[in-house]
Amino acid sequence: MAHTAQLGALEEWRKHWTVVVPCFLGIMLISAHGHALGVMIRPLEQEFGWPRAQISAGFLFISVMALVLGPLIGGAVDRLGARRIGMLGIPFYCSMLACLSLANDNIYSWWGLWILVAIGSMTILPVVWISVLNGYFFLSRGLAMAIALSGTGLGAAIWPFLTNTLVEEFGWRMAYVALAMISAAICFPITWLLFREAGTDRPWRRAAQPVDLSEARPAASETPGPTVREQMASRRFYKLAGASIVFAIASCALTNNMVPVLIGEGLTPGTAAATAGLLGIGSITGRIVGGFLLDRLDGNKVAAVSVLLPIIPTTILLMTDQSQAWAALACLIMGLSVGTELDCCAYLAARHFGTRHFGTLFGSINGMLLFGAGLAPLSANAVYDVTRSYDLVLYALFPLFVLTAILFLALGNYRHLDPETGIPMAATPGSGNPT
Repeated sequence: MAHTAQLGALEEWRKHWTVVVPCFLGIMLISAHGHALGVMIRPLEQEFGWPRAQISAGFLFISVMALVLGPLIGGAVDRLGARRIGMLGIPFYCSMLACLSLANDNIYSWWGLWILVAIGSMTILPVVWISVLNGYFFLSRGLAMAIALSGTGLGAAIWPFLTNTLVEEFGWRMAYVALAMISAAICFPITWLLFREAGTDRPWRRAAQPVDLSEARPAASETPGPTVREQMASRRFYKLAGASIVFAIASCALTNNMVPVLIGEGLTPGTAAATAGLLGIGSITGRIVGGFLLDRLDGNKVAAVSVLLPIIPTTILLMTDQSQAWAALACLIMGLSVGTELDCCAYLAARHFGTRHFGTLFGSINGMLLFGAGLAPLSANAVYDVTRSYDLVLYALFPLFVLTAILFLALGNYRHLDPETGIPMAATPGSGNPT
């Protein structure tokens, strides 16, 4: 059975690797506004005199928007299809990104434009890209999701460099316009050519059908499956959503403030920024390794171990000072954990609830995760403003990481679900016991 599964996984990749490419680019695109802002803060501060906290407040709009609209976008993916949303989303998002160049000296104009960016970003959320992979990959779903989600790591390396180059050549206003045009020119054509749900027609040929995995999963049942409302009301969903938001708050409180944390450890600003870049390298590595493990081991345990890893870098930062070597190790390990996080949430949502309502379920989880990610930096910096140190924040992270691991482990064994209806079925050989 293991040998058959391995051959099936290779066959999946041989036939369907091209669909991962637009998913990778779409997920890389959604990080453009965040990484570009880090470069834009200084020229905006110089031109308008705004405090940096006000400049970066746009992230809060995105977080709130994701919490409210995430489930609706996921539901639209389930009903309308991911291709329609993605094809409309890329030009819409890029247009809103270019509109940031229209800001004037009134801070409310800047915030209003960020609301438009927030709306645009909802149309290219990870759920849009990940949901398509469920139709092409089953035995290698974890690795496929991991490679697609690695787009965030590449974005962390590309967007700041590209944005800084554009700012130096054209100024910050035209840099936003050029960044949007370059992004659309790369992502839109590839998405139009390669991004389609399984079994749909392509302009020049019939799309390859998903691999026949009849030996690996049972035949579909004709009985109607549980509704999305019933699945969202289940304890499993509460546990998975709770684990996602708690870890997002804990991890982003550290990663989004990694540079000031390292400066507080005694590193120079330049050294701190360069060292924090290891988060991106660790993130890509964590995604690939995590995806490989998810396809072969119990996903609940893989997730639990990955969310306990940050205890190591948190301890390092509390116990060391003025050591770039220790700081580099802390950033690398933190990146490994953060890189695995979203992969585990997406993979476990598909395994525990099936793919029939995947868009709505994962869209809801992703919205809560993004809300936690936006809330965390504000909370951590509020503590710093009072104590003038991040130490209290670091100590508070320990119980949050442990709580997240407990919630992942409490999900229980996978239920063997019909991929279309989400109905629990009898276990297949070698796949564990249904719950």
